[in-house]
Amino acid sequence: MKINRYLCFSLGILLSQVTFSSELSESLQGSPKLNINLYAFAADVDGKISKGKVNYDVDQPFKETLKDLDRSFMGHVDLSKGKWGIYTDLQKVETSQEKSAMHIPIALGTKLDQRSYGIYYQAYISPEKTAKNQAKLIVEPTVGTHRTKAEATLAVLNQGIDVHATWDEFFWGSRFKYNFDSSWNLASEVTFGSENTISAQAYIGYRIPVLSRDLNLRAGYRYFEQDYKSDHFHWDIRQHGPVIGINLPIF
Repeated sequence: MKINRYLCFSLGILLSQVTFSSELSESLQGSPKLNINLYAFAADVDGKISKGKVNYDVDQPFKETLKDLDRSFMGHVDLSKGKWGIYTDLQKVETSQEKSAMHIPIALGTKLDQRSYGIYYQAYISPEKTAKNQAKLIVEPTVGTHRTKAEATLAVLNQGIDVHATWDEFFWGSRFKYNFDSSWNLASEVTFGSENTISAQAYIGYRIPVLSRDLNLRAGYRYFEQDYKSDHFHWDIRQHGPVIGINLPIF
């Protein structure tokens, strides 16, 4: 009797594994797709950076950031197969500025390296198709990790204060895509991080056929908020503003 129960239990586990393997295999059907998105984030930045008793209030519109910008790079790479996909997003911004407060010269340099690594799954694909046989609505839950590396140097009266911090945090959320019957399309994403990070973005795009591929020109708005504390360090920064970019399908 015990042997029969053991055999039934083992058979049940085996069948569930076979079913899961079959479903996973079906969800991975299709050719791999690689997309590269290059973009510019014209962000206004506000908040506070503090370490110990030193506090620096940040209130910098994009036109000031552009004037103080040393170098910047922003890009997004997406690789998918079937209903599954992985992606990475990179933002690197370096600025330097010289100001004065109460006639005292102040020099500030900042380096910000923000990276996101995620995986998504097409949980809902609407049966309704566009004229180009594309699903009209696609919903993609996503999870991943943010990695932030922040450096700031504040110099006042020949005295310098260096702030260096690197932290990782888990995030979760969802992406949404909507295709019209024309070349127009919509995309948005909302994610929440375990270290009080909130990211929200929305875009309108227009596809242009070039050499048998559809280049997608996109414009939209992005909001990104971080409130991270560790020991005597506090990074409370909000970035928000318009985004423009181009999506390049490689294969």
